[in-house]
Amino acid sequence: MTPILISVVTCLRVATAILLLASVSSANLLTNGSFEQGNPQWNQWGWQSMFPPDSFTIPGWMVTAGSVDYVGSYWQAAHGQRTVDLNGLNAQGTIQQSFSTVPGVRYLVTFALAGNPDPIVWGDMSPPRLTTVRSWVSDGATVFAFADFDYVINTVTRSAMGWIYQSWTFTALSNTTTLGFTSLDSYAHPVLGISFGPALDDVSVVAIPEPAPLILAGFGLVAVGFLRCRGSG
Repeated sequence: MTPILISVVTCLRVATAILLLASVSSANLLTNGSFEQGNPQWNQWGWQSMFPPDSFTIPGWMVTAGSVDYVGSYWQAAHGQRTVDLNGLNAQGTIQQSFSTVPGVRYLVTFALAGNPDPIVWGDMSPPRLTTVRSWVSDGATVFAFADFDYVINTVTRSAMGWIYQSWTFTALSNTTTLGFTSLDSYAHPVLGISFGPALDDVSVVAIPEPAPLILAGFGLVAVGFLRCRGSG
């Protein structure tokens, strides 16, 4: 093997190692975060109302309160083709998932948020309309952290939902953490009731690495690779 080829191979190995180091911390700890895997029985409009304790329709997720709608082709998704409306059949709903964590480690929750536009699309109310979701985490006994997020439904339509990404962090207290989303939307349609809530998609949870060890490790790999590349050139 020629010196130039050795140099190239060594540098590629170093780059691969750095990428692998970064990917360890960026892996989504949730199953089916975009709700693309599922066993729906769509109605004629392209959604299915779900009720507790449904853990079959959307693998990885369980409905634990109220009702949610599993939405397919009815409106635009943020990622893939499926989403969740957290107000299902005349009820504010809760959907949740448990995953492995390390006590003391910080985690980043990210998700796409929009709102059911139907009351505005149908002309039943004038924009803007405010919808709110609570994202929370539990150690299995108590909810130990949460964050509330508002979404203003204004000029959006079913084909242009206006998804925005939201995020927040928490520090795990146990080996298993449950992440949940609960609708706080109380808008009551005169005929259909509380059936138009915050829309949810593309949910992820990733560990936040300690900055110093990660940076030092990265610099170490770069330094070693640089010296090897120079020495083999």
